[in-house]
Amino acid sequence: MGNTLMILEVSRKQDYIFARKELRENALRSRQINYVTSSSFFQDVAKKAAERETEPLYCEEENLVYAGGGHTILQFSSQEKAVAFARCVTEETMRRYQSMEIFVKTMPYDQNKTPGENLQALSEALERKKALRQASFRQGSFGVEALDKESLLPKLDKDGEDDEVKDFTPLNGWKRDGWEYPVLMDKLAGEDNFVAVVHIDGNAMGKRVSALYDQREAADWEQCCEKLRRFSTGIQEDFEAAFNDMVQTVIDSDLKPEKPNLPVRPVILAGDDVCFVTAGNIGLECARVFLEKLAEKKNTVDKKAYSACAGVAIVHEKYPFHQAYDLAEELCSNAKRFGAELDKNGAVSAMDWHIEFGQLKDSLAELRKDYETEDGNRLELRPVVVCAPDGVDLTPANVRNYTSFRIMCEAMQREYGKIARGKLKDLRTALQQGKVESEFFLHDKQIRDLLYHGFEAEFNTPEARNAKYQEMLKDGGKLEKNAFVQIGDTERCLFFDAIELIDHCRFLNEKAKEKEGENA
Repeated sequence: MGNTLMILEVSRKQDYIFARKELRENALRSRQINYVTSSSFFQDVAKKAAERETEPLYCEEENLVYAGGGHTILQFSSQEKAVAFARCVTEETMRRYQSMEIFVKTMPYDQNKTPGENLQALSEALERKKALRQASFRQGSFGVEALDKESLLPKLDKDGEDDEVKDFTPLNGWKRDGWEYPVLMDKLAGEDNFVAVVHIDGNAMGKRVSALYDQREAADWEQCCEKLRRFSTGIQEDFEAAFNDMVQTVIDSDLKPEKPNLPVRPVILAGDDVCFVTAGNIGLECARVFLEKLAEKKNTVDKKAYSACAGVAIVHEKYPFHQAYDLAEELCSNAKRFGAELDKNGAVSAMDWHIEFGQLKDSLAELRKDYETEDGNRLELRPVVVCAPDGVDLTPANVRNYTSFRIMCEAMQREYGKIARGKLKDLRTALQQGKVESEFFLHDKQIRDLLYHGFEAEFNTPEARNAKYQEMLKDGGKLEKNAFVQIGDTERCLFFDAIELIDHCRFLNEKAKEKEGENA
């Protein structure tokens, strides 16, 4: 192995990706980040530097350790060669993509440590450097001042592609079997003018890497690197496959989108870090399908299935995209905390969401203050469990699962035509006032039968309902139907999430295409 290790990472990725409003530009910038940390870019840089260097700067077989987790690790025979490579790569990055910020850190390989310990030490050294934000290889100008931001952007071809990266990503181009990913937000927004920004992040990926370090063959440097490469490649392939499966599900569903316009657009597909945008009313369903499809896959190296969490920000198409992404990221983090409470190993795939009706708040915590009832209970069930492997105890979550939400929301949507829309909207106000006011409202407006939907959502399988009926008959009691249910030490409303999204949520019938084939 080499005497010197190097880690290279693009910093402030979101600031770079979302510096422009166009979806196509966002996706292109994400691919540029992947490109400048790839072997393809390194080979290109080494070729250009060959005229002034006495020996080749880069050879994939000799220098590349692995790329994954948002960074690239390399090895070199000497510190001098590592520094020369870093200088050329960072200079070329700044020339091509002047607003991109890149960090590089080198350190000698310690023979007294295991390969895993050396790699962990390298990552920690990079984090310390980023915290100081020193020597980030960022140059504001090369002597010619730009007249505007457009001049700093890469030149695109007639299809809106950067020639340097157009063939780099497996999701090549903007067309898919005759379908096209939309370029602008207004092409995604439906009649309600809402879009959904979805951020998904894999669970416990760091623990899985650490587990690879602890395996016996990880004591050998070459075997450790080879295993990390295959593990990282598997993550990229599996997360991309889950995205493709989700897109195909949308195409095959009863949504029946009209060619060539897909109601979804990928923005970031970098390992287990995913962002895509959809029509506002299918954002939750697309996130749910992605998580379910991902959970069906296993990495070929550690043989373990994946789990992930999702945050969905449903916003007006004119809403600042970067702010929507930040909200989706915060929602995803909240879902991760919820999932970790149920299973510390990260096996639970959970989701949180927020629909933005113009409440300008600084954080999710501030937004959620509006969901406390006047009597101290909670209106929202979110976050919710989407899926979990057998053996995980989900009892503490009770009704906080996506299936219960879907049952309730579809039931409330079916009430349109039976109950005046205004009366259902007024129920929201009553729920905000608390349990007593809600009960009075349901009686006064003669819509107390809505509580049956709450029972069906809480006991959402035939087995669960039958068990509840048996318990009721055994005790000689009556069927209790309430708008609020006790979950842990908090009472939460069964109705509010469904009513809030009643006009902004479309559920996919994934068997639609199959049924059409049977009827043909």
